[in-house]
Amino acid sequence: MSERRVFEQIDFGVLNDLLVQEDIRDINCMNGSEIWVTSNQRGHYRLPGRTIEDAEIRRIANQVANKMEKEFNPGHPCLEGDIHQEQMDLRVSAIHEELSVNGISLALRKVSRASVLNEDYLVESGFITRPALRFLIRCIRYRCNILFVGETGSGKTEFLKYLATFIPADQRIVTIEDSLEFNIKQLCPQASCTAFRVRPGFDYSAIIAMALRQNVNWILLQEARGREVDDLLDAMSTGHTVLTTMHTRGADTVTTRIKQMLKNEAESMSSLEMRVYSLVDLVVHLKKETGTEGVRRWADEIIEYLYDPQSRQCAQKVLYRSRTGRLNRCSTELQRRLEMTQKEKAE
Repeated sequence: MSERRVFEQIDFGVLNDLLVQEDIRDINCMNGSEIWVTSNQRGHYRLPGRTIEDAEIRRIANQVANKMEKEFNPGHPCLEGDIHQEQMDLRVSAIHEELSVNGISLALRKVSRASVLNEDYLVESGFITRPALRFLIRCIRYRCNILFVGETGSGKTEFLKYLATFIPADQRIVTIEDSLEFNIKQLCPQASCTAFRVRPGFDYSAIIAMALRQNVNWILLQEARGREVDDLLDAMSTGHTVLTTMHTRGADTVTTRIKQMLKNEAESMSSLEMRVYSLVDLVVHLKKETGTEGVRRWADEIIEYLYDPQSRQCAQKVLYRSRTGRLNRCSTELQRRLEMTQKEKAE
């Protein structure tokens, strides 16, 4: 099926040509007439001289609701879901004028089932240096617990998805998402992977608990943003490997952000910090910048978390910073584990 036929099952009207433009990832219709897009190259901007009628937004939203077999009306003013197509998925969010003051707000996000990243592109675009990238790949093969942090649109999910393709095929993976983006099985048909999706009555915590009974090695969570982060830490403590994204400013604010998510006054900050630093191996901080030449995304830092059980001290070790491009040696303990992994693979 050609890309231009991907969305033919739903008539998106004046948005059809935008949906088939590869560079455009997000489309937002709002305020009764405005069309805003997010481009990989140009960032977020309003389309000049182009409008959409409020009636057209309503028609599209209602057609999407029918496709999803959901209601969209004043009694059900929020529409969330995915439309699955042969080559691409579409995440849809619509807010009825019952809540949206200036008319229906419609947001469409295109999610490709193929990985848009490869090693040469990541290096040549300046996203990361080759030594730093290959170090992260080694850490994946070793089964490090890694948090990918940064602002919205910095590339956290795509980079996690790329690195997940290096998980050995003999290790069992579950992915847990509220909207399907990982598509690990499509990227790696040989992977032993089961995808779970959050539903009403089955939140992240419930599905993590269910997944742990599936004899898994890896848990890939789309985004840690609530109390399920406690379940992730528990999973790490029982030998499961976790990759997830998190919205926070960097490695220094991870524990504070987790504290906010947990809403648990019983555990002190120092106790939580020791728990986090003893379980999380690496934090990869991603950044983005929009300029005259478009959007630039890059891995700004790779930080190793260290915990000394004897002194009960937590520390951070900077392994990589983009401004120098230098990859520093990791801790003796992590290096020993990586070398052990290489030796076992050679044998």
